[in-house]
Amino acid sequence: MKTKYNIGILCFTLFGLGACLDDQSSLGDRELSEITISAPHDTLTAYFGEEFVVSDLSVEQSGEELPLAYEWSYGTLNTDENGMASYPIKDSLHIVSHDPELRYAFRELGTFGLRLRVDNGETIRYKYFVLQIDTEFSEGITVLSRDGDGKGRISFMRTLTKEEINTGKVPMFRTDIMELINPQTKMEDVTDMVQVNNRLLVCSGEEGRIYNMDSRTFDVEGITSFKELYPGCAFVKFAGVSANNNIYLVSRDRRGYVYDYVLDELVLTEYFKDLDVDAAVSVDRPVFVNYETSVFYSLSLGGVNSSLNKYVDFNIWGICPVGSSVYVIATYKAMPSYIYLSQTTFSLGNPTILQFYDSPVSLKVNRNSLLTGSKSCSCLYYTCEDGIYYWDLKSRLSTTPVISIPEGMEITSLSMNTAGTLLYVGLYEKDETEALKGHLYIYDVKTSVLVNQYHNIADKPIAIVYKERG
Repeated sequence: MKTKYNIGILCFTLFGLGACLDDQSSLGDRELSEITISAPHDTLTAYFGEEFVVSDLSVEQSGEELPLAYEWSYGTLNTDENGMASYPIKDSLHIVSHDPELRYAFRELGTFGLRLRVDNGETIRYKYFVLQIDTEFSEGITVLSRDGDGKGRISFMRTLTKEEINTGKVPMFRTDIMELINPQTKMEDVTDMVQVNNRLLVCSGEEGRIYNMDSRTFDVEGITSFKELYPGCAFVKFAGVSANNNIYLVSRDRRGYVYDYVLDELVLTEYFKDLDVDAAVSVDRPVFVNYETSVFYSLSLGGVNSSLNKYVDFNIWGICPVGSSVYVIATYKAMPSYIYLSQTTFSLGNPTILQFYDSPVSLKVNRNSLLTGSKSCSCLYYTCEDGIYYWDLKSRLSTTPVISIPEGMEITSLSMNTAGTLLYVGLYEKDETEALKGHLYIYDVKTSVLVNQYHNIADKPIAIVYKERG
């Protein structure tokens, strides 16, 4: 989770100043030459291993222009319940420069307090900054795509700092992340991607493999195939996160597996061995679905919850968790024109009926539809052949798409940013003449208005996430 700091100029006058002067009486009534330090920004961003420069400071003296001594140092950022603590750095300071202009290549990742100390022999002033030391790949939109042979590609567009935006810099996608960072690694038959804390995970199908990488650097630190241990495993999708470093996956053998991303171990737990499911919904907590029996499951302590026979009279076409609720789109088996919209919790108790009505228009959701929801906007988006539909969770389903897709393009990925305010649509243009035929369109969730579009930035997009600082 990102933390924002609002830090002002913190200046301190050295106590016992008179004791530092050779002869206070010789100064008479002359005022001390006070130091003032100002800078355009109080939060700075440096990149690991790259020379970082701070040169746009203003240091002024109120009286006589005396020689100035500088000291740049940094340490662990000190915060309290109100945000920034009164003294912004705790533990020891690392002194990195005595020059007026800071030039230094930091080799630690994280958020720190940076201190400038200026001394003219009469007064001392300090200025503090929040210093974020990132990698070039620390935060931004990440696209996993695959070519016609199933080979995976990672494309990444870094989120620019305010300072970079103010200088007119434009964000751009890099499409060569794997070649740049992991030139010896070839991702095969890739099927999904997810970020969990400081890990970025990519799974594969027939290989039954998981690529485990550092989300801050894209360094692949684990490439493990679990085919020997579980011959039937062929991963389709990451399903959800649990405690103890576990994340769940659904496999083509209709089972759910548990992967420990710290130990790099895969487990088929006892309560998953008899699970027979078609698909899974990717959320903070997993939901597994068997469409043929109209039953779905969620995790409980030491087992699974089941919807049992609560939906036996309905055909389930789409399930999407939004916040702490699970929303179900279904039709009545006895009268297929009747649309049944319901809401339940992860404990899968009795559902709340939201809408049950006869629709003159056939349902625009099928089991190939992609769904994603926003808690902040209380809505859900889903795909159909003729476009993207919007569902206000308090209303009936829309009968016309709110987003039309350009002719010749196929929707291959649908997701949202962490805040649920931006809709990411991955598109594939089969007849595109460029080598990379994948595009990203970004829409405002509240208004369905196109915000940005990026063309030819991937192969066929299959997963798009906003990768946060791990």
